[in-house]
Amino acid sequence: MTINSKISQRWFKPVRKSYLPSSWQGLIIYFLYLGYMIILPVMWYQKGHSFWILMTQIIPLMLGTTFLAQYVASRNSS
Repeated sequence: MTINSKISQRWFKPVRKSYLPSSWQGLIIYFLYLGYMIILPVMWYQKGHSFWILMTQIIPLMLGTTFLAQYVASRNSS
């Protein structure tokens, strides 16, 4: 395995204790994550749920998604 092929296999690059996408696979994961984080609270709020239910039920889902995205990024970076 050459150095160029190792670099091309990285999906994310570490930047200040976070990760930015560096390939098309990373971009797909990144945009799915951002879409989920934006659409989930908007949909729940539009269905008539109160702000308190939004905070107590959506925040744990969002935290779990963040931890999962960070784990995938850390496993697929340098």
